[in-house]
Amino acid sequence: MRSIHDVTSLFWLALMLVSFGAGCGVEQAAPSGAEDRRPNLLLLVSDDQGTVLGCYGTPGVQTPELDALAANGTRFTRAYAPSAVCTPSRSSIYTGLMPAQHGATGFQAVNEGVTLWGEHFARAGYRTGLIGKIGAKPVKRFAFDFIARSDKDDVDARSLPWHVKELDAFLGEDDGRPWVLVVNFRDSHWPFPTDGAPYGTGAVVPHPAAAVTIPGTLLDAPEVRAEVARFYDGLRRMDATVGAMVRRLAERGDGANTVGMFTSDNGPPFPFAKTTLYEAGIHMPLIAWGAGVQAGATRDELVSLVDVLPTFLDLAGDSGGGAFDGRSMAALLRGENATAPPWRSAIFATHDTHRVEPDIPSRSVRFDDWKYIRTWPEGRLFANLVMHTSETWRAMVAAADRGDEAVAARLTRFVQRPEEELFDLAADPFELNNLAGTPEHAEVLRRAREWMEQTDWVSPPSGG
Repeated sequence: MRSIHDVTSLFWLALMLVSFGAGCGVEQAAPSGAEDRRPNLLLLVSDDQGTVLGCYGTPGVQTPELDALAANGTRFTRAYAPSAVCTPSRSSIYTGLMPAQHGATGFQAVNEGVTLWGEHFARAGYRTGLIGKIGAKPVKRFAFDFIARSDKDDVDARSLPWHVKELDAFLGEDDGRPWVLVVNFRDSHWPFPTDGAPYGTGAVVPHPAAAVTIPGTLLDAPEVRAEVARFYDGLRRMDATVGAMVRRLAERGDGANTVGMFTSDNGPPFPFAKTTLYEAGIHMPLIAWGAGVQAGATRDELVSLVDVLPTFLDLAGDSGGGAFDGRSMAALLRGENATAPPWRSAIFATHDTHRVEPDIPSRSVRFDDWKYIRTWPEGRLFANLVMHTSETWRAMVAAADRGDEAVAARLTRFVQRPEEELFDLAADPFELNNLAGTPEHAEVLRRAREWMEQTDWVSPPSGG
């Protein structure tokens, strides 16, 4: 009996032999009556994950399937979510627009008149499908030819066999058109598993708390390690589900003509991550593989989740029929350089609310190795739902109450945001040292403000 990794290796060998020699150009729609050989498109999106993967440098987390996909495809090192919360971020994936453009800046519905994912691909001649959560509103507007929707409390929402079963159902409805399928995983969303997150018939060994990686923003304490370990367990189950679905595509003969992409919607539900514009909140994994995608490549361009829709439409031979805030990454996937126009030099993100009053909107820009965050208005106490759910947050508050001055200062900075924050990400990857008020960084701060002023949608909401 072959191991998982043996089967994966055979799949990649077959894929390279069949697809990489065929060229990487974007094919146009096939003439009537001809076989349509445009690629199938697969988008996999994890919930509340951020870049916590082995292939992104997190030791201790067991994600062999995605690590293998990254090794055999193209891994982007500087991919960003346009928002640090699910609904605006996923709405940007479905529209190719920033939150202020599509209207779902918090948990609102996408504006009427905005063309959505399913509408774009129906026009392009693709069969559409969705497995898992939708994560955007209004649900009735998000039309797919096939939909297997899971609610957050469904057992199926975190079941490997269910995902494979629904994939089989989707593939079984083949009507001759190429397809585009979105699969949204809930495994890494709170609440985290307490049973090691089994994903098959066999037992699993939970991630050992001693082996997890504690970010520099958090407290290294037993309660924190235990919670992070359970988070890792959920990621391992999601990773196994990804591997099972990719192998099923290969078994059914769909793998060689498929372009796959994996990402996440926002950062993990820990302090200084989800709902914040710090790196842990918006720095995302982005892995692409499959037909025409450069193998074993790493790309350092600043890319965003708003680029996913334009990229998939480009691969489908369709312009999208309208303006996007994102742009196609197809050339980057082929291993080329984007020259007309040159690739972007800065990337933006926004945050408005996480269902806890008062709203404290913030905007960020990343350029070179610098991150600038602007928050309105200064002085309000920031709060989010993570404070109500996170054992890590409670452990840090308890440590501060016991007199840990370093943790107390960290928590104070979390809830009392300064108006401006400037971080040197090369020297300070955990964004612990705000340089906005230092005279020696005045020129960088001026540049950051100029970047922020170049787009009208970064201003605070009315009344902010």
